[in-house]
Amino acid sequence: MAAGAGTRMKSSIPKVLQRCCGVPLINHVVRLTLARRCSPIVVVVSPDNGDQIREVLSAGFPETSFVFATQTVARGTGDATRVGLEAIPNFKGQVVILSGDVPLIQAATLARLHRATAQASLGLLTAEFPEMKGYGRVVRRGKLVSEVVEEKDASVEVKAINEGNAGVYQVDSTLIRHAVDRLKANNAQGEFYLTDVVAMAAEVDRAVPVLVKDWTEVSGVNTREQLAVVEGHFRARMIAKFQSKGVTFLDPDRTFIGAEVSIGKDVVIGVGVQLYGATTIKSGARIDGPTFINNARIESGARIHSFSHIEDADVGKDTSVGPYARLRPAAILEAGAKVGNFVEVKKSRLGRGVKVNHLAYIGDATIGAKSNVGAGTITCNYDGMNKSPTVLGKNVFIGSNSTLVAPIELGDGAYVAAGSTITKSAPSESLVFGRARQANRDGYAAVLKERLRQRRESKTKES
Repeated sequence: MAAGAGTRMKSSIPKVLQRCCGVPLINHVVRLTLARRCSPIVVVVSPDNGDQIREVLSAGFPETSFVFATQTVARGTGDATRVGLEAIPNFKGQVVILSGDVPLIQAATLARLHRATAQASLGLLTAEFPEMKGYGRVVRRGKLVSEVVEEKDASVEVKAINEGNAGVYQVDSTLIRHAVDRLKANNAQGEFYLTDVVAMAAEVDRAVPVLVKDWTEVSGVNTREQLAVVEGHFRARMIAKFQSKGVTFLDPDRTFIGAEVSIGKDVVIGVGVQLYGATTIKSGARIDGPTFINNARIESGARIHSFSHIEDADVGKDTSVGPYARLRPAAILEAGAKVGNFVEVKKSRLGRGVKVNHLAYIGDATIGAKSNVGAGTITCNYDGMNKSPTVLGKNVFIGSNSTLVAPIELGDGAYVAAGSTITKSAPSESLVFGRARQANRDGYAAVLKERLRQRRESKTKES
């Protein structure tokens, strides 16, 4: 169910598309259904959010076929379920009903629900929430459930019950189709409650509760505050999982990890590190914080020093990056390469053992193995109209404060003198100069200083 307006989020973005650990809320739920091999997957949307949700799910799960059903008028969860069932009129079997804003449920919990429902028409997840406000109360008859009463319709006695409905059900398709057609809207909110189906199931067979031990697993999201809380739980769960596999976090509370991140054993994550997207960090790497990494591949033994920014880049084995380095999209560092402080690399390949140690910009370049790029060097890859490549062979030395005007190619072993502006290609083993000839005028410094002093005094008098 993803048709809710989510007005309390105060956002133009549909609630189920708000991000939890870098991933839309609904994507977490879809992954859960895929893990449980549910098929078909029906997504109930509204006329307002349907197009956006379709686009996000199609991009996030290109190999999955979804059935989209539109709830034209928001008339409650029972009506949303009816709309979803009408989209699959020929389906027979067990129906799992989930909300698109509950991202923490685990596959093992749905497996428990499935097992519990084997001998009943309906099963539902329940939890003992520390704050019961807003949750429907689960009224038991022994070990079974007789009904679920929404809070706005509950008596004082029912409100005292501390077991709440988590809004997750597994139910026989024949029962649920019949039940949603019998729903009435004679309640405090004037809606068709899905919870009324529980009482119907209890009448004809049995409704089985499955108590979730950790209430946070079934926490929903209705506000920005709740989103932050849920994300905190999700992140803590991920960090605990990685710790159990041999990853060290120097400060787990100040580490951000996206849901798609992968980390190998013996990796050390420093304070304030942010890991987003489909980032992969291989064994033995070390990431010092604060550092930002998004959609990057960090190979084993790599060292990312503090205050570095890496996005859509590949960092090879035993490399060194930073501090204060920036690797932009399509930056590739081969094994043993070094990118030092205040160096920016964009759409370039640095070969094995290449060193770019300080204050440089490398863009649209290919640099051969063991070359050295001096401080202050820039590749002039853009002329205002087009991007052009710079190609350096193996063992090339670029002196400090050099300007390489692309397109240009320097052969293996070329040596560029410091302070040069290079506009033409040069063959291997060339000594390349590109600077004005130096001239000295003995004793002229004192004359120049006197002229400048007189000019300053003249301007002072005029003012």
